Amino acid sequence: MPAAPSVPSPRIDPLVLENLFDGEPDLLGHGADLDALRFAGIRSERVDLKGSTILGCEFEDVVADEFSVATSRLSETRFARMGVTLLRMARSVLRDVEFDGGRLGAVEAYDLQGKAVHFRGCRLNYLNLRGSKLADVAFTDCQIDELDLGQATAQRVQFAGTRIGILSLHGGTFTDVDLRGAGLEVVNGASSLRGATISPEQLVGLGPQLAEEAGIRVASTALLNQRGAVNQR
Repeated sequence: MPAAPSVPSPRIDPLVLENLFDGEPDLLGHGADLDALRFAGIRSERVDLKGSTILGCEFEDVVADEFSVATSRLSETRFARMGVTLLRMARSVLRDVEFDGGRLGAVEAYDLQGKAVHFRGCRLNYLNLRGSKLADVAFTDCQIDELDLGQATAQRVQFAGTRIGILSLHGGTFTDVDLRGAGLEVVNGASSLRGATISPEQLVGLGPQLAEEAGIRVASTALLNQRGAVNQR
C-alpha cells in the first residue's frame, strides 16, 4: 500500500498579545486606527469598523447583530468568543488573525486576502470566501453549515476535526488544501478539487458527484451479467 501523501501544513505562528490597553467602545468607528487595544464584553446592535487599520488588538465576548471590518487591514489580532449575526469582512486584508470560539452567523468575506488565519472551535452558519486569496489558513474543530470557496485561490489550507454541511468549489484553484480532517456532507463543484487532498473514505462518498459532473453514467453490472447469460443459451 502506498504511503499517505505528505501535505504541507499551514504556516501559522502562535499569536502572542501582551501589554494591551483597555479600549473604550467609542473608539469603534468607521475608519478607526486601533493599536494594542483590548475590547471586551461589548453589546451592540452594530459595530462599524469599515475601512479601519487594526494592529495587535483583541476583541473578546463581543455580541452584535452586525460587526463590520470590511475593506479593513487587520494584523496580529484575535477575536475570541464572538457572538455576531452578520460579520462583514469583504475585501479586507488579514494577516496573523485568530477566531477563537464563538458563534458567527453569516460571514461576508468575499475577495478577502488572508494569510496565517486560524479559525478554532467556531460555529459558522455561512462563510462566503468566494474569490478570496488564502494562504496558510486553518480550521480546527469548527462546524460550518455552508462554505463557499468558489473562484478562490487557496494554498496550504487545512481542516482538522471540522464538519462542513455544504462545500462549494466551482472555479477554485487549490494547492496543498487538505480536506482529510473534514466531515463533508455535500460538495458542489467536486470536479474543481484538483490540488486538494482527500481520504479514501471521502473519495468513496464523492464518487457519485464526481461521476455526475464528469458526465459518467454509473450502472449496475447485474443487468449486464444477466444479458450475458441469456446470450450464452
